[in-house]
Amino acid sequence: MTRSGARALKVVPTTAGRAVGVDPEAVWQAVLRLRPDADSPGIHDQLVCHVVFAASKSAWYLEPARPDVGYAATVAAGCNPGTIKDAG
Repeated sequence: MTRSGARALKVVPTTAGRAVGVDPEAVWQAVLRLRPDADSPGIHDQLVCHVVFAASKSAWYLEPARPDVGYAATVAAGCNPGTIKDAG
């Protein structure tokens, strides 16, 4: 799919994926089982950030075009580093 003109992976978390204390790496592995092409450091950091800080969102959009700035900077950018406008 595309979002704000950029390719995006839409992740709709399960109830277990939203649970307090869920292991973000377990969620990442579940995503990779379905979408092995998502395996990149920037996508990983976006996903972990969403698991930890945005569990209540209806869907998590992960964009490979976003820069790989490291986890801390991804968190500081609200899980959405770079100039792509977050539409949701």
